[in-house]
Amino acid sequence: MAKVAGGEAKISVTSRVLSLAWPAIVEQTLAMTVGIADTAMVGRIGAYALASVGLGAQVMMVAITVFAAISTGTTALVARCIGAGEKEEACRVARQSLVLGVSIAVATSAALLIWAPQVVHLLFRRSEPHVLANACIYVRIVGAALIPNFLMIIMNSILRGSGDTKTPMRVMAIVNVINVSLNYLLIFGHGPWPAMGVKGAALATALAQLTGGLLLTRIMFSGRKIIHLHWRDNYRPHMQTIKRVLRVGVPAGIEQAVMRIGQVSYTIIVSSLGTVAYAAHQIALNAESLSFMPGFGFALAATTLVGQALGAGDTEEAGRSGWQAAKLAALIMGAIGVLFFLFPSKFVSIFTPDKDVIANSAQVLRIVAIAQPFLALNMVLAGGLRGAGDTRTIMFITGIGVCGVRLVLAYTLVSLGYGLVGAWVAMVVDLIMRSCFLLWRFHHGGWKHIRV
Repeated sequence: MAKVAGGEAKISVTSRVLSLAWPAIVEQTLAMTVGIADTAMVGRIGAYALASVGLGAQVMMVAITVFAAISTGTTALVARCIGAGEKEEACRVARQSLVLGVSIAVATSAALLIWAPQVVHLLFRRSEPHVLANACIYVRIVGAALIPNFLMIIMNSILRGSGDTKTPMRVMAIVNVINVSLNYLLIFGHGPWPAMGVKGAALATALAQLTGGLLLTRIMFSGRKIIHLHWRDNYRPHMQTIKRVLRVGVPAGIEQAVMRIGQVSYTIIVSSLGTVAYAAHQIALNAESLSFMPGFGFALAATTLVGQALGAGDTEEAGRSGWQAAKLAALIMGAIGVLFFLFPSKFVSIFTPDKDVIANSAQVLRIVAIAQPFLALNMVLAGGLRGAGDTRTIMFITGIGVCGVRLVLAYTLVSLGYGLVGAWVAMVVDLIMRSCFLLWRFHHGGWKHIRV
């Protein structure tokens, strides 16, 4: 009977993991598809437009890093409260996260509107003046929609923490469709709509984010969700709750900042290899990103289920949920890795017809194919630890892996003449090392007793 019960428990955990993961995977697939469509449409205007939107988007990604920190803390705390049956406390966490986030969003939005030229020129001063001018326009327009964009990010994190990944999927599907449709109208101009170029691309993004923020606000205040908000609720800052959110979220924000700094530094090392090598690097990254979607979905499932199980005081269930999500992700991403290894040219040729670039991209894609199961473990176990509130461990592991291993090894191997292959070997070593540290931490179990 014990074996049967154990089998049923495993099936139950698998079912819960899959039910939370698949909407997030679909959401990421849609986002990636729309990203490719956006790039293609902007690229038709010219190289300057592609560069302007790319630079502007990088500025916005840096700004959103702050919100990602709050989002992580919110998901972990909401999941804990729901697991413990404390729905009112979960609602208070949601309210305080919104108060904190909107306050930061207002300040950040104002700063971008006022100082966009200074920020863009500081970060990208070597770019052409025409590109910088259009990047400033992009940042100001999208920055004006930062408040509804934050509402969208934080409300999605609240819903996911409560175990609802389908609503964020549906809303983001609508946002993506609006973004592409408005891009078509505003970038090129059709009917009564004038062609607006880069300004049109920025306006399409801002209006899509505004729509998403309004939709989610209506949903959260409808009273139909587990987390229900009302306009008459108390929204005065509650410092104890805000500190709890930040205690989990700040290390997550530092981790994201370290990751972005590491990525920029890694790009600088790779770009020193020349145009063909850098183009091959970018193409291979785009091809590899096809494998990220399952990892993202199962990581979200792990965050929610681990947090809810710990809230309910069931540490064994928390461990089972995290391990099962990691196993499923490793299986799927490992299969994708086999395809990368066997047919690398097929994947990279989607993005470019250049034979030299295809040859170089295929070579490094085959290298990183080996690391796909490790990447899965990295993404999902980190998601489980976030659900437990153990974001400091992830911060330290990311810092050691990206800065202490990837950058140092990449610089060394490139200097020794191993070129792009050496840089990607460094990336693989980093991924394997980080996954080993996370495996040890998750197996050790100290995360099960963290108070958030």
